[in-house]
Amino acid sequence: MSDVVSTASAFSKRWRVGSAGVLIAVLALAVVLAIKLLSIETGVFDAMSTDDIMRLVEVRDLMNGQGWFDLHQYRLDPPGVPMHWSRIIDLPLAVSISLLKAVIGTRSAEAVTLFVWPLLLLAVALALVVAIAKQMSDGAVTVLVSATVLAMLAAPALIHFRPGAIDHHNAQIVLVLLMLLFALQIERSAIKAAFAGITASLSLAVGVEMLPAIATMGVAVVVLFIWRGTPVARQVSAFAIALAASSVVFALTLLPPQALTSPVIDALGGPLLLLTVGGGAALVLMVGIDHYWSAPWLRLVSAAGSAVALIGAFVLLFAGALAAPYAQLDPLVVSLWLDNVQETISLATMLRLGPEEVLGFYALPLIAAGTAAAAFLRSDSPDQFRWALGFVTLASLTAISMWEMRGTAGAAMVAAPIFAAGAAALWPSLVTGSNLVLLAFVVSPTMFATLGRPAKPLIELAFTPQAMVFEPEASRCQSVSDVASMKQLPKGRVMAPIDLGPAILAETGHEVFAAPYHRNNDGNLAMLQLMLATTPVARQLLRERHVDYVVVCRSSPNRNVIERAPDGLEATLARGETPEFLEPTGLGSTAKVAVWRVRK
Repeated sequence: MSDVVSTASAFSKRWRVGSAGVLIAVLALAVVLAIKLLSIETGVFDAMSTDDIMRLVEVRDLMNGQGWFDLHQYRLDPPGVPMHWSRIIDLPLAVSISLLKAVIGTRSAEAVTLFVWPLLLLAVALALVVAIAKQMSDGAVTVLVSATVLAMLAAPALIHFRPGAIDHHNAQIVLVLLMLLFALQIERSAIKAAFAGITASLSLAVGVEMLPAIATMGVAVVVLFIWRGTPVARQVSAFAIALAASSVVFALTLLPPQALTSPVIDALGGPLLLLTVGGGAALVLMVGIDHYWSAPWLRLVSAAGSAVALIGAFVLLFAGALAAPYAQLDPLVVSLWLDNVQETISLATMLRLGPEEVLGFYALPLIAAGTAAAAFLRSDSPDQFRWALGFVTLASLTAISMWEMRGTAGAAMVAAPIFAAGAAALWPSLVTGSNLVLLAFVVSPTMFATLGRPAKPLIELAFTPQAMVFEPEASRCQSVSDVASMKQLPKGRVMAPIDLGPAILAETGHEVFAAPYHRNNDGNLAMLQLMLATTPVARQLLRERHVDYVVVCRSSPNRNVIERAPDGLEATLARGETPEFLEPTGLGSTAKVAVWRVRK
C-alpha cells in the first residue's frame, strides 16, 4: 500500500467529532439539490423524453405479442423501421408493468414503473460510486461522503435518473460503474475479473454508447498482463473467457441467427462480436503463450500481433463499419435535425453557443482525470493499476463527451469516486474533518453550473457566443399530452415534426413518418421535404406517401425550416394559411399542435 493512502487512513481514524455536523449538513444540502434536479414539473408521462416515450412504445409492443427478436417499429415510416435498441431494458419494464397492472390497472402500473425504475437505478449507481471510492482508498468516511456528494450533484448524469427516464442511458451508467468496480479488483480475484468481462458484454448488449470506455478498460487489462505477467495470468484469463463467452450468450439470446453477422455498428452484431469474442480469444492465447515462455517482450509482441490480426479481420469483414456514425443520413436531415439535437453537439459547438455552460459539464471530469494522473505518479507499484484504470476510463468518457455532449453523463458519475479518492491520496490532511467534503461540494458539476451564469460576462471576453434563438421548454411539442386530442381522429398516416413522432405512437393508434432516430432517414427526409415544399409539390408528396394528416407545432414552429423555405408548407401553415388540399380537423385552437386532414 502506498504511503499516501496509509497516511490518509491514519487521519481518518482521528477525524474530529465536531466535523460530523458539517458532513451531515453538506450531505443534506446535496440531497436537497439532487431532489430539485430530479424533480419534474408535469405528470410522469409528460416528463419522458422522446427516447423514453419510444421505449414505452417498445415495451407495450412486446407485452402485446410482438416477437422477442423483432425490434421493428411497424407504425414508424410504414411498413416499419428496425430499431437499434435491445430487449434487455424492455424485459424488466415489461415484467414490472405486468405484475402491477393486475392490481392497479395498466396506466397506473406504467406510471409506477416510470417512477421506480430510474430511481432504483440511481440508488444502485450511488452504491457503486461509494464502493469504487472505497476500493480506491482505505474507506475513510470523508472520502465516501465526498464521493456521494459529487454523485448526487452530477447534474449531467441526474437527468437520466429523473422519474420517467426509462431509456437505456441510466442503465449504461450503472454498468460502466459496475465494470470499473470489478476491474479495480482484477489483480486480487479471478471471480471479480470474470464479472468485469460479463459486465462489459452486458453493457454492449444494451447499447454501444460505452464502447470506448469498455475498450479502454479492456486495453488496460492487456497492459496489466504485459506488465505483471504470471501473477495475474489466471485473473486475466478469467476476464477474457468471461467476455468472449458472455458475448456469445447475449448475442444468441437477443439476436435472430441471421443477425449474428450483421454489419451493424450501432448495436450488437458482427462487428461487436468480432471485437469481444476475438479480443477475448486473443487474450487467452497470449496467456497460453506466456505459460510456456514468460517474458515481458514476448507478451508485448503477442499483444501487438493480436491487435494487428484483430484490426485486419475487422477491416476485411466490416470495412463499412469504419465510416462516420451518421454517414448514411441525408445532408438535409443532418442540417435540419441532427445538428440541432442537444445531446449530439460537441464541446467546440458548446463553446460557440453557450460557453457559460461548459464548466458544469466538463470541469469535474477534467479535474478528476488530473487528480488520478497525479495519484498514479505518487503511488507505489501495487496501487498504480487502480489509478491508471481510473484515469484511462475517465479520459475515454471525457473524450466521448468532447465529441458528443451525451458522454458528459457517464464522465460526471465516474469522476465522483475518482476525485474523492484521488484528492485524499494526494492531500491526506483533507481526510481529517470536513475539508474534503466541502471541496467536493465546491467542485461538483452543479456548483460549476451555478457559477457559470454570473461569470458569463467574463467568459464572453474569451468566447463570443453565437446568437441563437432557443424556444422555451414549455412551448415545445413532444409530450404525450400535446397529441392526446389526436386520439379522436380515425387512424391514419401522419406527417408531424420529428420530436412528436414517439408521442403520437405512444398516445394514439396512428402511423408516423418522422421520429428522432438515425435509422429513420427515409421518414425524416420525407417530412422535411414536405415542410420545405411549395404548395403544388407538397400536394404531390402527400399523395405519393398516402398521408392522411399533417401536423405542425403551433406553439413552436420549426424556425430553421421556415427560414430556409419562406414559401414552403410549414411557413404557409405557420402564417395561418391553409392550402385547398388540407382541411382543419377542429381539435381546438388552444392546443399546442395544429392538425389538418388531407383531402383525398
